[in-house]
Amino acid sequence: MFASGLSPHVNPAHGAEPMLARLRHYRFDWKLSLLTVVLLPLLLSLGFWQLRRAQEKLELQQQYTTRQNEAPVALAQLKVQDDLQYRQVELVGRYDNAHNFLLDNRIHEGQVGYDLITPFVSETQRIILVNRGWLPQGATRAQLPTLDAIDGRVTVRGSIYVPVGKQLTLGVTREGNAWPQVIQTLDPLPAGALAGYRAADVFPYSVRLAADAPGVLVRDWPVVSMGPERHQGYAVQWFAMAAMLIGLYLYYSTRPST
Repeated sequence: MFASGLSPHVNPAHGAEPMLARLRHYRFDWKLSLLTVVLLPLLLSLGFWQLRRAQEKLELQQQYTTRQNEAPVALAQLKVQDDLQYRQVELVGRYDNAHNFLLDNRIHEGQVGYDLITPFVSETQRIILVNRGWLPQGATRAQLPTLDAIDGRVTVRGSIYVPVGKQLTLGVTREGNAWPQVIQTLDPLPAGALAGYRAADVFPYSVRLAADAPGVLVRDWPVVSMGPERHQGYAVQWFAMAAMLIGLYLYYSTRPST
């Protein structure tokens, strides 16, 4: 009996000999080498990019959790150049019920609808585009939903939303001169201009209402569209493909001549 479980006639060091012997047959193939030189850095860079995206999403989730527990502050206390993502704010003023926007193609539990965006005129005459939440589409796209007006002076709380990364800007789509207006992306400055406000008075980011705010609808705003674990999984796939590429290169470059 042998404690190692190996046959007395087998030397573990001999297992490396076939690999070393195979390397003696190495032949330079410029086509195969060029393909490997081009693809390997690409696969590795995609893997590391996915890891960076995973870290960014993780930090964003942590930032959201932290700031949800902060006390709201007045908008006038914040500076636009600061990191405002998910900062909790309290607004006092009135809704501009005459100039609602419907942010198109919002999905909630498999149903198509809109996010209702209403300008909010603060007591300091600052205009904030407030996202009140989701509401379902009508029976047809031509049939817009009925909107409830919120009249009088109100106090609302919410969190500032700063779009992450470069946004695809499709602009504001006017459907005639009637309100509400259907928009494809929410850019507060042109939307505010369409509602008749000066750009200097419009806050450059939207505010998503808190659950108990007057006028709030269905709140369905995921922090990230794809979780960090998905990015990590994609990174593993890219690195596995890079390892496979190296293996294939070595296999075909060291085959014995026939």
